[in-house]
Amino acid sequence: MTDYHMRQKKKEVVGDEEDANALKRNVEMTEHKENIEELLGRLKTNVDTGLTAEQVKVSFEQYGENVITPPPSTPEWLKFLRELTGFFSLLLWAGAILCFVGYAIEQAADNLYLGIVLVTVVMVTGIFSYLQNSKSENLMASFAGMLPPKVKVVRDGAVDEMVAIKLLPGDIVFIEGGDLVPADVRILTCSDNLVVDNSALTGESEPQKRSVKPTNDDPLETQNLCFFGTQVPEGSLKGVVVLTGDNTVMGRIAKLAMSTSSEQTPINKELHHFIIIISAIAISLGLIFLILGFVIGTPIVENLVFMIGIIVANVPEGLLATVTVCLTLTAKRMFNKKVLVKNLEGVETLGSTSCICSDKTGTLTQNIMTVAKVVYGEASGSITHDAPSSFTGGRKTYDVSDESFRRLLRCSVLCNVATFNESSKWLLDDDEEKITDADGSFIPVPFEGQVVQGDGSTITSVNWKPVGNASECAMLKLVQTEASGGIGDAEEARKFNPSIFVIPFNSKNKYQVHVHDIKDGPTTVLMKGAPERILDRCSHILLSGRVVVMTEAEKQSIVEQQEELSRNGLRCLGFAERELTTREYPKSYKFNTGDEKYDTANFPLGEDKKTEGVHPNATVGLVFLGLMALIDPPRPAVPPAVAKCKTAGVKVIMVTGDHPVTAQAIAERVGILWSKTRGDMERDNERFGRSPGDTDWEDPDSARAIVVPGSTISVDMPEERWDFILDHPQIVFARTSPQQKLVIVENNQRLGHIVAVTGDGVNDSPAIKKADIGIAMGISGSEVSKSAADMILVDDNFASIVNGVEEGRLIFDNLKKSIAYTIQSNIPEITPFLGFIIFAIPLPLTTILILAIDLGTDMIPAISFAYETAEADIMTRPPRNSKTDRLVTRKMINFSYLQIGLIQAFAGFFTYMVVLNSYGFPPWILLNRGSAEFWGVQPLFCKFKGGIYVNQWGEIDPILTDPSTSAPRAQYPLWAESTGGYVDTCVYPLKNFIGTKTGGNVFSGCSNDVNSATWCGRANIYNQPNGAAFADGHHQTPYEAIRATEAAGYYRYIPFKSKTSPFWEDAFLYWDTTQSFFQTGNLPFDGNLRIFFSGAIPGLYSVCDGDTLLTPTAAENANFRGAEKPDRPPASTSICPTPPQPNNGLLWPANGDTAFSQDALYCNGLQFDAMNFADTQSCESVNYPDTAVPLADTTPGSAFNPHQTFYCYESCGRFVSANIGDLFYCPKAGQSEMYSCGNFVDVTCSFPCARVCYPPVSMSPAATAVLPSNGPFNGPLTTDPTPLRQCMNIGAFAGAGQALKQSQGAFWGAIVIVQIAGLLCMKTRWLSLRSQGMKNSFMNFGIFFEILLVSWLAYFPPLNYALGTANIRLTMWFPAIPFAIFIFVYDETRKALMRSTSPVTVDKFTGQTTRKAGWIERFTYY
Repeated sequence: MTDYHMRQKKKEVVGDEEDANALKRNVEMTEHKENIEELLGRLKTNVDTGLTAEQVKVSFEQYGENVITPPPSTPEWLKFLRELTGFFSLLLWAGAILCFVGYAIEQAADNLYLGIVLVTVVMVTGIFSYLQNSKSENLMASFAGMLPPKVKVVRDGAVDEMVAIKLLPGDIVFIEGGDLVPADVRILTCSDNLVVDNSALTGESEPQKRSVKPTNDDPLETQNLCFFGTQVPEGSLKGVVVLTGDNTVMGRIAKLAMSTSSEQTPINKELHHFIIIISAIAISLGLIFLILGFVIGTPIVENLVFMIGIIVANVPEGLLATVTVCLTLTAKRMFNKKVLVKNLEGVETLGSTSCICSDKTGTLTQNIMTVAKVVYGEASGSITHDAPSSFTGGRKTYDVSDESFRRLLRCSVLCNVATFNESSKWLLDDDEEKITDADGSFIPVPFEGQVVQGDGSTITSVNWKPVGNASECAMLKLVQTEASGGIGDAEEARKFNPSIFVIPFNSKNKYQVHVHDIKDGPTTVLMKGAPERILDRCSHILLSGRVVVMTEAEKQSIVEQQEELSRNGLRCLGFAERELTTREYPKSYKFNTGDEKYDTANFPLGEDKKTEGVHPNATVGLVFLGLMALIDPPRPAVPPAVAKCKTAGVKVIMVTGDHPVTAQAIAERVGILWSKTRGDMERDNERFGRSPGDTDWEDPDSARAIVVPGSTISVDMPEERWDFILDHPQIVFARTSPQQKLVIVENNQRLGHIVAVTGDGVNDSPAIKKADIGIAMGISGSEVSKSAADMILVDDNFASIVNGVEEGRLIFDNLKKSIAYTIQSNIPEITPFLGFIIFAIPLPLTTILILAIDLGTDMIPAISFAYETAEADIMTRPPRNSKTDRLVTRKMINFSYLQIGLIQAFAGFFTYMVVLNSYGFPPWILLNRGSAEFWGVQPLFCKFKGGIYVNQWGEIDPILTDPSTSAPRAQYPLWAESTGGYVDTCVYPLKNFIGTKTGGNVFSGCSNDVNSATWCGRANIYNQPNGAAFADGHHQTPYEAIRATEAAGYYRYIPFKSKTSPFWEDAFLYWDTTQSFFQTGNLPFDGNLRIFFSGAIPGLYSVCDGDTLLTPTAAENANFRGAEKPDRPPASTSICPTPPQPNNGLLWPANGDTAFSQDALYCNGLQFDAMNFADTQSCESVNYPDTAVPLADTTPGSAFNPHQTFYCYESCGRFVSANIGDLFYCPKAGQSEMYSCGNFVDVTCSFPCARVCYPPVSMSPAATAVLPSNGPFNGPLTTDPTPLRQCMNIGAFAGAGQALKQSQGAFWGAIVIVQIAGLLCMKTRWLSLRSQGMKNSFMNFGIFFEILLVSWLAYFPPLNYALGTANIRLTMWFPAIPFAIFIFVYDETRKALMRSTSPVTVDKFTGQTTRKAGWIERFTYY
């Protein structure tokens, strides 16, 4: 695999599997065990002079810079490209490309719009995802921040400061308190008080003692090593650098973090699974119907367009945007709950979590050492009391007025060097300056305050910031808490009781001593330290303020209480004092810790008298004051949060670097452990002498809880052992290393868990990165852990994780509901195409309207599910099984497609048919009539059973009274039902002429451009250039096919019902052919009119006149889909005009096929002879088919062809009469009224009147003589201000086309109406809508928006024109409403039956519910 392909992975994987396993093993070092001389020799350095310049040069070549090597970075353009090329994005790209291809082939604007919108969707969501994910920080950059800028180094015998990246193994370094450790260092010499803060490395909250001695084989536990990235809070050292850069322990952790591949998120898996399913369905259906289209003879372009339509109908284009927006909204909501989401998909992952591996310090606990218990002497003896903390539930049981307790407080604050940061006591501005009130006084900050956590709970927080040792800070806060009733303000107590001598704490003595000059009292020795050391030095005890001799019983009681506190994970400190008499210790007394004669202090410390060199004063015993038990207490919100996890079936595992006893105590306190551990049973059996077989013997193998020390596990441990440990429902891992944390996560994942890991230290980063969802602490977390995490707890509160689990489950539920809602419209979107392909009905729904649903009306309702509240059982059901409980399941497909979707499809088709029927197109005539080449493009011819012919005003034709036997006249073109009339069947005339020839235009100076002012537009043969532009290679309908259709009893159909519709325009009956017809006819359109009239050219073609011999081409089947041949006309019927052609039968051969002709005369309403047309054929037989008119005759026939164009001056108007003598009206000289000319050659008529139309005329020299010389009949080029307009009756196909637009708009509206019912159904998967309620205001807005949008898109231009919708009647919205009501009632009934047939049981230990699915749930619960 190339480097490029390696970079394509979501997370980098460094090294092979063997190297990765080596990294997961615990740190192996020998530098801490080597003899110091041998180590220095191996490193070729000297403790006094350090490395030489030559050695530095050689070592630098070998080791390089002291930095952690970052991984190869991914270019930003490649990151952006990845966001645009996900599988779903690729599917949308493919759809867009198909749309553009369809547009290039067919020039259909809706394909262009669809392609543009699909590209826009991919680009917008890709940009959004890129911007969101670009917020992630560079993980390795945060490791670099752990390196100090400069460090003191000895080289060539000189001490100098240099940048830390130049350090090499063998360098001798000096590190002071407050410094960061620049590399892994072996301590050569150090101060007695040297401690290191290893929390970033091991998670230990307490500073760890360091010395020159190797105290443990484990390098992380030994005291003579300091590690890169840790801090020295106190003390100083001189050491030798043993490891640098990638070889340091921190470098190994960094490498382990980078070598850890992140798991694919559950939501990513689910979306991929869903996309595979939906793509398979979409592509399969598209290919099936593409093949089917070829089989039934659908033209390739139309076939491709239909395939695009089916794919688009199946693919929820808005899903990508919906998922992104839903996750973003949820992430924003979680941020309000103090959870920062870095990876959007992590939101849902948290909801899928079945196991939480949580760090203890700072997550389950407050990361603040607190005094939880105090022990002091009362009259009856020493008693343990609660101090206020979350460990004790906020209780305090001590008596502040008790003198013993007050003396204990005094000792804890005076024998203590911790202080409060002075600036934290005052209100500061942005410049860290104190703020004053109106009186000019500084505004103090209260000592304590309430802090609201992300889950809404509050904790008491100390506003004053303590500085010093964590344990001493805890005691300082307790004293300050009781300032009003105890010994007063801590700082004041120190001020009035000054220290005069101090013995600092050291690891040998394990105590700290202060001598204070007590105000109004004697000088007093105060001691604090390990309880066992303090007790051994005490001879007396203070009980209720009285000093009494300590008895063995009292001492034993204190020891037992201390052991009990330690077993509960508390760290105990003992306190003692001794008041000194002024006689023995006057003010001038010099206190010391030894002199030339004595090795001990010269004041009471309770030293053993037998010790050699002890000062006599030091043997005086102390007075025991009591104990303070400290702990990092659990957060108050954690126990209920853990309980909620148990109820939700989420296992919470504690993984900590702390001691097992402390870890177990906290785990029990927060509820992670709630029964006896394996170790507890073993200890109890041993304690009480139980053996196997005894009635009271407890079998450790039956323990449900286990505490596992890190020393007992490793990456090489057999899986069986891991399975045994992880099979326990209650688990604590203690004293774990970073490598072990990672292995714990991996084994949980191996068992099928979705694992969430929390942590705050560098040591946690590999496990955080490996986890399905990594969670870092916002306050106490290191930059490394934050960088590796998917989410950050801003308030470090574990309870926020549980809130996140609920939010994650909610988002999965809501995404499932949103998808179920979105895909239920697929069936009503697909079935129109199926009907169009299979049954050849007019297309009920266009691709652009499908897009309007998916990206318009459905978008806001789909997104509104992100705001839906949780159902009641969301945190009582177990975590979803990622293998069975998928985002999209078979049951969801069944429910959304085959149940709700089918009902919605029925609603759409019902509405579609109701609308078409209301405009005169009943359902039974739609089959095989819906081809895009015919419906709305070619006139429909029908057989009528009864009915009447009427004009546009509803006036009945007085002559033709039986539409079943006669074609309508030009003056009465509309058919009405009247009483009992109906349309029987309908056909289209055949297209059996194909123009193929080419040649010159018959008129000199004519333009081939129909939009040109010089376009003749009146006379062409299709074998000429203009004709070729129209017909070359296209199937056309000749006039003879119309005659044959009429001879079979089918007549042109213009339903009078369409005349009563809102889309109808009377101009359809006299349409200006130079204007393109566009939808409702009221929007100007400058497109090429060929596009519209390609199926009905203004004029007629005569095969008989153009091909005298009727020479056929090779027989070709003319059974175009949607264009059935009408019945064969009777043998006596002359299709060609008189005289009959000898081979007339070739137009209708006996075998049922149609012979195609390649020659036809184009007639558009004028005769060509007068214009010197070379062809001797005449158009008279087409213009006046029932009367043969000699060419020289000046009296035209009266039987005008109603299918032919006619002419008007200035603009098209009403066709008045078929009798030419009645048509010419003009003003008589000096008069305003209109007079008939009487006949055509009347010289008093100087000019035809405007908006008066007439049929074609036979032009003769006598006729043209009376017209103006520049009139339109005198040549094709005219500048006459009232030009001649060619007009045509397009009512048959314009009415059908507009009725289809109405029905498509109504189908679309029906889907929206039933989708509202579907939306209400999808609000819940289990509960009734009555229980869930309509509290989702965004969804309520979505419903309103959906209705508003569909109305806007349907009624308001120009959007309705772009979408192809029409201004449908209000009543057309109603047919879908019963279906919507049925959907809602059906679903509510289904859910009620489901709830009643699925019994629920509750686990008595965890509260988790288990539902036994009934048959309705098994088959319909999605």
